[in-house]
Amino acid sequence: MQDRERKKRRRYRVLLAMSGLTAVLTFVFWQYVSRTFGDEAWKELQSDQKYDRHYVMIADDTSSLLWQDIYQNAKEAAAKSGAFLELSGNWNEEDYSLSDYMNIAIAAKVDGIILKPDDTVKLRQAIDRAEEAGIPVITVLEDDSASSRKSFVGVNSYQLGTIYGRQVLECIDKDTENITVLLNRADAGKDLVYKQLRATVQEGLKEGQKVEIGSLTFTPGTPFGSEELIRDLLQNENGRPDILVCMSETESECAYYAMVDYNQVGSVKLIGYYQSASMLSAVQKGVIPMVVTIDTQQVGAYSIEALEEYYSMGYVSSYFSVDLDIITKENVGTYQEAEET
Repeated sequence: MQDRERKKRRRYRVLLAMSGLTAVLTFVFWQYVSRTFGDEAWKELQSDQKYDRHYVMIADDTSSLLWQDIYQNAKEAAAKSGAFLELSGNWNEEDYSLSDYMNIAIAAKVDGIILKPDDTVKLRQAIDRAEEAGIPVITVLEDDSASSRKSFVGVNSYQLGTIYGRQVLECIDKDTENITVLLNRADAGKDLVYKQLRATVQEGLKEGQKVEIGSLTFTPGTPFGSEELIRDLLQNENGRPDILVCMSETESECAYYAMVDYNQVGSVKLIGYYQSASMLSAVQKGVIPMVVTIDTQQVGAYSIEALEEYYSMGYVSSYFSVDLDIITKENVGTYQEAEET
């Protein structure tokens, strides 16, 4: 009888310990999720407003203007469709990978995921797990056709490379000898963009004109990263390019400020990316000749359209093409006015 009571008390203590551990793990999990997705997002989800679907957009830098613009446009489109969209990912503060954020979104049982892929095996496996869980994944800006993503929203590498190449040709003059294209190792698709850029420039050169075209690749997450690479490049009198091409918002601004700091304005022609306030100001002042920008309204709206199309029809187009614009001194005023409104 006493043995039976001891066993009963022992089982009770084990169950109590397991319940306590489960409560702790649950608390830690939701703290992690709240920190990952943001307190405001969860507050909105817990409000009285009802949503038919819950989507997550995973960004590689939530603080960038590009991602903020994409997110706001996508959020508005989602709301019109009765869906809630939250922005996840803050790699500047947290040591989490893209696949980590994917796993959290899958565990939260969201209805759809929008992200920019990083061309890693871990991410493809995470996308496959989302597919197995019945969660459609939409890639934006960069594609990963080897994954089980449902659709890609962006510009194909051939088109982007051709557009960049044409802008380089616009900047080439009789004194141009050296062109450098800055590449991010995490953006695998940019290698194809660079090859098409190079081909476009070589085909467009005048007879007898000789121009060297090269690339510099940096690895994100390393000390100083692109900033140090750009500053070293602009301080090197022998290797300093006549034209520098940047394909991201961060590198464009870094290159612009480095040009100013090292008195290279007028010596180096910068082709920047995206319409941040500093880029628009630089174009307006004639400090840089042009900026290539993507239509973030289309990126955001098409991303939600792809998810909604999948849920309503059971399938979706594999590619949504978005527009690219070239901002020059002639049309920069239009973009500045739009930013002020």
